[in-house]
Amino acid sequence: MIRARGASERRSGERPGPLLRLSGGGRVWLLTVGLALVSLSVYLLWVRRLPSLAAPISIPWWGLAAGFALVELFVVHIEVRREAHSFSLSDIPLVMGLFFVDPSGFVLAQLVGAALALAVRRQAPVKLVFNLTHFVLEAQVALLVFHALAGGDPLGTMGIAAAFLAVLLTSFIGAGAITAAISLAEGRAQLETLVQGLGFGSVIAGANTCVALLAVEVLWRVPSLLWLFIAPGTILFFAYRTYTVQRERHRVLESLYEFTRRLHRSLRVEPTVHAVLSEARVMFRAEVASVTLFPGPGESEATHMTLGPGDGPVHTEQMMLDPTEGVWARVASEDLAVLLARPIQSSRLQAHYAARGIRDAMVAPLRGSEGTIGVVLVGNRMSDVSTFGPEDLQLFETLANHASVSLENVRLVERLEESLAHLKEMNRLKDDFVATVSHELRTPLTSIQGSIKTMLRLDLGAQDQRDMLEAADRGSDRLRHLIEDLLMASRIEAREIHAELEPVSLADVIDEVVAQVDVGSRGHGLHVDLEDGVRALHTDEGKMVQILSNLVDNAVKYSPEGTPVVISARSEADGTVVSVTNGGPAIPEEARDRVFDRFYQVDQSSTRVVGGAGLGLYICRTLAEAIGGRVWLERSDDEATTFSLFVPTKGKAIVPVLPSPSVSG
Repeated sequence: MIRARGASERRSGERPGPLLRLSGGGRVWLLTVGLALVSLSVYLLWVRRLPSLAAPISIPWWGLAAGFALVELFVVHIEVRREAHSFSLSDIPLVMGLFFVDPSGFVLAQLVGAALALAVRRQAPVKLVFNLTHFVLEAQVALLVFHALAGGDPLGTMGIAAAFLAVLLTSFIGAGAITAAISLAEGRAQLETLVQGLGFGSVIAGANTCVALLAVEVLWRVPSLLWLFIAPGTILFFAYRTYTVQRERHRVLESLYEFTRRLHRSLRVEPTVHAVLSEARVMFRAEVASVTLFPGPGESEATHMTLGPGDGPVHTEQMMLDPTEGVWARVASEDLAVLLARPIQSSRLQAHYAARGIRDAMVAPLRGSEGTIGVVLVGNRMSDVSTFGPEDLQLFETLANHASVSLENVRLVERLEESLAHLKEMNRLKDDFVATVSHELRTPLTSIQGSIKTMLRLDLGAQDQRDMLEAADRGSDRLRHLIEDLLMASRIEAREIHAELEPVSLADVIDEVVAQVDVGSRGHGLHVDLEDGVRALHTDEGKMVQILSNLVDNAVKYSPEGTPVVISARSEADGTVVSVTNGGPAIPEEARDRVFDRFYQVDQSSTRVVGGAGLGLYICRTLAEAIGGRVWLERSDDEATTFSLFVPTKGKAIVPVLPSPSVSG
């Protein structure tokens, strides 16, 4: 006969059905009470009045009860999600009882034997009472059908047919009762369970009944040969068990194939993780599955992705990992999977996972080329007759290994894509650089060449000659400044920047900057505002001069004619802040994080008014880092733009970290 277990619990997160405003367990209790009332009525009205068969021998009710208990203790489970269909040989004592036990004793034997077996198996109260009620109801229906059809010849054709029909009806009643209980517990109709129960039940009931009828025939005629049927019963039990083992292996192979197929179709982290989580839940009949990816280089938080309970989307969150919580640290350090069977033995782990709604779990490492990159977990085995075991753990490690390879491939693909995007950006920057430098070199060269040719071809007066020479001089200065910036950028890329620290006077630095920068060509005034008590610095004077010269030159280029440029300085606890302010237009919000990038300019068109190769602020930032300071955009609005330089009172030479160029979208 086929029984079912685990029919009384409802999956968390699902709505109660519309039948009654009760929990799933409450609705099952209501069904159980109904079955009990029907069983009691059937017994009082009909069963207790049935006569005993005129059999040559009689089996005491307690002997039959022992048979029922024995076959209910040794069952073979086939688990389908939370339900566990159980193959048993209970049809054999049932058929024997129809022939050799009086009706009231038969019902009592079924009740007592099943109660003893289910109590030993520690079923929950609602499951135990439900199973007992439908077992007793099945036994009484079998009695009524058998006595109604067997007639005066129990071993004749009608008697044998009556026995087959009685067992078949008990199987149908059991499947129907179990389906009703599961449907009430789940809050929705479970027709699939009914079909599975009827299919399994019919086949098993037929096989068991054949063996039982042969035993009845021998016991009726030659009782001493009954021992011969011990072997067929044992073989039948192991045949059921072998079938379930092969069926489970076939299911595992199918699951692994489907899992591998889904993984190979995905080249992104999210679909790959979703495939891992969904297939892990199906393969291990688990409510919850999660993947935790450890922080990568430069990251502080882990990525935790969870699927379940229920059929919702994958939930993703960033989290800080605590090595004292859970088992992830142990799995990562030992590189071995961990089995937490139900009930979890460690009280600390039990409390930790109970807070997350997990009763039992398996945790396995995800390995990458550089070590463990994360862990994968499955939890809450959807079964009341079993938990995760060693064989599950071995299979889970296989799944984790497949997942590790796929995640590593995904990461390699992403790195290749990033490298390709970086290479494309480098090519774009190179093209922009060539175009920009060509334009910037051509402009002063054209001015110099034009001035010289004009002086050679024309009879110029002294003033005109002076004007041409001054134009050539400005062009050569611009050309020299551009070449110096390019050489400095090259030295920065080659990491040839070294700070030479010495006592420096800020006033002397600003005087040298004022002497170097041409602030009067467009009518700009240069104002210096030094706070009283500005201390002497211990830094690299040449690099400070170059930084401030670039900042002032940048302010002059981007200021409207006639507006002042202000250099100010103020002391702070551990250094000095020097600021350069101009009245130019505000820098757009989206460009403020990129103005310090190499070759970047807010106006990148070939017709821009302001020249330059976009290296000034890049050089400023890198040189500031080399002396232990920093440069930043302090303010930029419609009234003014301020760039500030912080120089520590006691500088320290630092090799600057060169950032990768950002990829523009």
